Amino acid sequence: MLPIWSLIVLLLLTAWFVIFCYKTIVIKKGSFNLFLTLFRCLIFLIIIFLLANFRWNRINSVPKNSLIRIFFDNSVSMAFHQSVSRESLLTGYEEILNSLKNFAYENISEIQIEAFSFGESVQPLEHTPLELKVDESSTNISSVLALADKTLIDEEVNAIIIVSDGQTTVGPNPSNKDLNEIPVHTIGIGETMRMVDILIAKVDVPTVIIKGETIVAETIVESFGEINQKVNISFQTDGRLLGTQTISPKGNGSRQIVRFQFEVDEIGTKNYEIRTSSLKDEINIENNLFEFSITVLKDRFNIGVLTGSPSFNTRFLKLVVSEEENIEVDHFSLAREGWKPSLANFWRKKYDLIILDNFPNKNTAERWSEDLNQKLKRDNSALALIAGKSIDKSKLFGLLDALGIQILIDEDYNLERLFIENALITSNSIPIPQLDWKSLPPLSPFLFFEPGQEGMEVISQLSGKLSPIPLLIVGTVESPKEIDKPLRRAIFTSSELWKLYFIDNSGQINLDFLDYWKDLLKWLTATTGYDDRYFRIAKSLFKRGEEVSIEGSFLSLSEEERKSGVWWKIQFSDDELLIPLHYDEKEEKWKGSFIASEPGSYQFWIFTENENFEQKEPDGYFRVEQGMVELKNAYLNKELLLNLSELTGGKYFSWSDRNNIVEDLSITKSERLYSYTINFSHWLPFLFLIILLLTAEWVLRRNRGLQ
Repeated sequence: MLPIWSLIVLLLLTAWFVIFCYKTIVIKKGSFNLFLTLFRCLIFLIIIFLLANFRWNRINSVPKNSLIRIFFDNSVSMAFHQSVSRESLLTGYEEILNSLKNFAYENISEIQIEAFSFGESVQPLEHTPLELKVDESSTNISSVLALADKTLIDEEVNAIIIVSDGQTTVGPNPSNKDLNEIPVHTIGIGETMRMVDILIAKVDVPTVIIKGETIVAETIVESFGEINQKVNISFQTDGRLLGTQTISPKGNGSRQIVRFQFEVDEIGTKNYEIRTSSLKDEINIENNLFEFSITVLKDRFNIGVLTGSPSFNTRFLKLVVSEEENIEVDHFSLAREGWKPSLANFWRKKYDLIILDNFPNKNTAERWSEDLNQKLKRDNSALALIAGKSIDKSKLFGLLDALGIQILIDEDYNLERLFIENALITSNSIPIPQLDWKSLPPLSPFLFFEPGQEGMEVISQLSGKLSPIPLLIVGTVESPKEIDKPLRRAIFTSSELWKLYFIDNSGQINLDFLDYWKDLLKWLTATTGYDDRYFRIAKSLFKRGEEVSIEGSFLSLSEEERKSGVWWKIQFSDDELLIPLHYDEKEEKWKGSFIASEPGSYQFWIFTENENFEQKEPDGYFRVEQGMVELKNAYLNKELLLNLSELTGGKYFSWSDRNNIVEDLSITKSERLYSYTINFSHWLPFLFLIILLLTAEWVLRRNRGLQ
């Protein structure tokens, strides 16, 4: 579009040009030439007008189509109300729909009635309500409200009608939905008094404890309906009764707390159950039982250290284990006169971890490695090898399989010191903090080994001439026994381990390196169990539409991992679900939940942002069956429906007054305003006018014999 100043200049130049060119002709040849001159000026003015690209904005309006949307509850609980049978329910649905159609027919304004059924999801009602099966396993009123105000540009929802018992078992609170001032009328079905029911809503206990700890299981018991009897709450494990209490439920949605105190003296995963006795006339007794498990860890751990010849490495190892209160260390040292103390106790006692420090050496018996292999198989002990100058490499050949390593080509380095590098770690199976190995001083290689089994991995390495030389190898090997947990191994191949602590690049002791080895020691001895995380779900079998919740804790989680987030990965059939867990500061647990919408077998993983869960075995399993979770809530939640209507300017109707709803419907017609722009440079009438004027001028000139 031309600016106004350029338009004015163009008009003035055009006027001057026309006057200059036609002045003589007009004077000599009279009025007809004056007419042609003015005619051409008009054409010039129109062309300039088009070049200016003027626009004309117009505003218009069209009436919107009025809609009334009605949603019929199709969940299974609707057929279990004592005052309304399934047949009368569907007949009532039909009556409501017919009364709305009559209202729309008699109204002067044109009104459309759109009918839907809902349960877990919302579906258009294509046929009569009499064909509804009333069989959906859950109710999601929030999904109704999410769809209720969705319209085309030329439509307007005048009213929303929800026919339901108000029970919402799936989705968020429907009262929080903003409906843009659309009135929501509700029709309640059923009795306000809930069916008699008592259930164990929650049991608050830790997921993992230390053997011998005394814990309290805080149990929340909910009761509904009118209850005039006492119930017994029992607590047991493996069929053995641990305690029982008697309470008087108050009903009507009340909660009571029952506490059981107990002590666990057995190591492993212990299963417990808390059960309530059933009530008279109670229909749903499945929720009378709550099952949970607790992982019990050892309170004491034994480490056996075999030192072939004491060295600075021995001193460093003593620093590593010295401050651990729950670790008992038996140190056996080989002297000229033999072992001190005697190895007899070593062979008899079971150790969680055996450390070979500068051992075996040349004085070790040939069958010693065979005896140690037998002990490792019998006790399922972890094993660590710390290289030293006195080690006889040939005596290690019999322990290679037990250590999970194999021989690497032995290169001649002549005590040459090599820089340390961080190795590329391909898995997250070793939950210990990372260490910047590149910042540590160089070391001389001594043992040349590499991982020999799938579970072993190089953590750090020395920069060799041809290829890197593994420095620290850590991982797991398969247990010879048929147990679930593999055996843990660690190998340090340089004889100068102590230098990384006593002499770092700044000439000071390296406390970070000491902490690293303390964490490695804890992992080897499994002081936090064979897992670094302990999570549980409430049970292993759920009904469709039921909430599946998980809670648990990490025994070692860095601040960086905590900030990056913890995730709950769920897989079922060909689908998967990723749920972020939130941390409950009060209970010191990670928690999360989701609604089990499909029946089938599920498996799940718990992992942090930087972990690769696909390389892990699932952390747990559960099943979802096609069930009737709706039957737990077969009563009228009048408060929710009434609150929803009041918040939106609608009205609540009881089931007996359902046909009166049309009397409170008000239809307000509105218009949709829209604007459009006419661009004169592209406006066809103007283009036709220019063509017409140019043609007319040409015809007039030809008739007069003018050019």
